[in-house]
Amino acid sequence: MSAIFPFRGWRYDPGKVNPAEVVAPPYDVIGAEEQSALYGKNDRNVVRLILGRTGPDDNERDNRYTRAAAHLDAWRGDGLFIQDKPAVYLYEQTFGHGGRKHTRRGFHARLRLSEWGKEGVYPHEKTLSGPKQDRLDLMRATRGNLEPVFGLVSDPEGKVGETLSGLVDYQPCLSVDGDGVTNRMWVVDDEERLHRLLSLMPTPEIFIADGHHRYETALAYQKEVRGKMREAGQTPPLPGDLDSDYIMMFIVPDSDPGLVILPTHRLAYGLVDFRPEEFLKRAEERFIVSPIDRETLPAELAAYELPCFGFACGDQLRLLRLKHRRAMSDRHPDAVNAWKALDVAVLHSLIMDDILGIDEGKLLRKENIIYTKSRDEALDAVRLGRDGVQCGFILRETPMRQVRDVAEAGAVMPQKSTYFYPKPLSGTVFHFFW
Repeated sequence: MSAIFPFRGWRYDPGKVNPAEVVAPPYDVIGAEEQSALYGKNDRNVVRLILGRTGPDDNERDNRYTRAAAHLDAWRGDGLFIQDKPAVYLYEQTFGHGGRKHTRRGFHARLRLSEWGKEGVYPHEKTLSGPKQDRLDLMRATRGNLEPVFGLVSDPEGKVGETLSGLVDYQPCLSVDGDGVTNRMWVVDDEERLHRLLSLMPTPEIFIADGHHRYETALAYQKEVRGKMREAGQTPPLPGDLDSDYIMMFIVPDSDPGLVILPTHRLAYGLVDFRPEEFLKRAEERFIVSPIDRETLPAELAAYELPCFGFACGDQLRLLRLKHRRAMSDRHPDAVNAWKALDVAVLHSLIMDDILGIDEGKLLRKENIIYTKSRDEALDAVRLGRDGVQCGFILRETPMRQVRDVAEAGAVMPQKSTYFYPKPLSGTVFHFFW
């Protein structure tokens, strides 16, 4: 039985608003400055739904969630949205990376919810309670999916990707340029084309690339809706009969050549009695430590088979290469091999925890740690001691193969292990339960 279905999506009416003025990045990558800019861009920008402002006078009756619901009611009453007949929404992003032009294609559909691993849906990163509570409060208020979860469907023969590339031969319903990315979307509602695509995935295997908190929030909301029906003396229908049994997902075949996974570098601060010379001496027990320069670091990282990363402190730059895999086996005898082979797992365990004293709890609370996606920003922050940074670690990209291996083994990667670039825009299509 298939778990992927078309749905009657809601979209901003392009006859009433310019799509470029109302879309936004996903809520979890919007900072305070960008939030303000999006608020000023258009008073109906999706940011007012996905990441509304908070205020000192917020209370149970008036807060960012109740205001999001009020915006939705008002916009719907004004006819701002149009609803399609059952469709999937082909979504294409063209962008530059590494001196090359890339195109990534996927589609928005609704996926029947299931617990992790039970019907082929796998996580790859840990989640935190705070973001899940935030998204649950928003879902309760707005009754729907305002943003998609980003999922990768297993496509070993490339048939899904090939079908997507030839699925449309007409003008897109949305075309938005911004931040070096061209975003285009098509409504695919023709039954023959829908069947051609969805029949390729009768029992899909999906790995969550981004949106773990949103997926777990949807599971919690699904249980809550059914629980309230029982409390009211009603018998809930069979699983799959309620809109809340599904989640909107942006699905990309894992064979897509446009899949780009960026690393997230680590900067450490607030370390007591940190001495670079002593640190390097301890690191040499498990790592080959060698000097490296800024220009050749990426190539040297890419050339090494075992886990490795760069270490920066002041003007010093070193390449740290794991000597033997058994170091992780000795440290974590019960962990799966796929997890022990991750650069970031080695860094967090053998370096941050064992040498620097930044354990998993501190990492989750973001104590002593700053994350950045820019290698140059990381190196400059270390060199200048910006924000009290004492040292930094430069990571390489995690290949899709490792993401899949960890998920299939039933393990999860440390937080901030992957950054799938670019992010799909929010505000292109909605999945409401009303």
